[in-house]
Amino acid sequence: MHDLGGEVICVSGTAKDRTGKRAYAGRTCQANTQGIKMAGKNQTFIASDGVRIVYDDEGTGPVIMLVHGYSADKNYWHFQKDFLVQSGYRIIAIDQRNHGRSDRPLFGQRMSRHGLDIKELIVGLKLDGVTLIGHSFGVNAILAMFSLAGFDGVSRFVAVDQSPKIMNDETWQWGIKGVSWATFWDQVTFRTPFGQDLEPARPPHVREVFGEETEDPFDGYDHRHVAQLLVDHFVTDWRDILPQIRVPSWIVTGRHTPYYHLEGMQWYAQQLPNAYLTCYENSGHDPAWYDAEAFNAELLAFLKR
Repeated sequence: MHDLGGEVICVSGTAKDRTGKRAYAGRTCQANTQGIKMAGKNQTFIASDGVRIVYDDEGTGPVIMLVHGYSADKNYWHFQKDFLVQSGYRIIAIDQRNHGRSDRPLFGQRMSRHGLDIKELIVGLKLDGVTLIGHSFGVNAILAMFSLAGFDGVSRFVAVDQSPKIMNDETWQWGIKGVSWATFWDQVTFRTPFGQDLEPARPPHVREVFGEETEDPFDGYDHRHVAQLLVDHFVTDWRDILPQIRVPSWIVTGRHTPYYHLEGMQWYAQQLPNAYLTCYENSGHDPAWYDAEAFNAELLAFLKR
């Protein structure tokens, strides 16, 4: 049993292996939620700015919404979705705009819009008691929703390996390693690499599903198309939201993450009134992949507290 209040728990372990009619909403401020009551893979709703958002809706029981990171899609949660459905949960896995099967508009490229998409889907599906789980960029999309719309309908929060402030400066040194205002433009356009090359080799069960490191979707993603979104992601500071998150929360990182300092993740957990941190010893940025079995076991324990 873990104690709450910013405790660090290090884990060693390896894994074993609807459709809505397309409509442009124009200036209306309500999402088109007609036709999103069906369940199954690749369901659709139309956001309030007319963008088609695709999601999976599987299982029955308490609701968990999975929000992937930058350049990924809803299939990122391969090792969690079936496990959670079989454990008695309803799983909503979203393709964020400009990702996966969802539309890829040039407009709405800001974190606030990504947060609003999450809120509109929660409202459109009439969900309550939702556990929100984000990875990387997806964590800050959830924080954007909290900032805009509060916490109604949310029962728990899971943040996997993401700092609330990416940019390092004289007041903050726990953003992405090596990212600062002096190097910002080269790094946000990927002309200069950021982070540290600490990511361990993918274990066999990850390679079987997602391929080798050289097949990472990040490398084939159109980063230039979402340049405005990346700028917004890099410069926005979400630290003031953290003390407002009073629902039970679980903060997750990997010992070998190339992006974030463990001290920063400890600080993150300490800012939330009802949170704890787990550090996975065999993982980098993707504990839900590398330590899938241990991650799933702790997630289930967290959900049942």
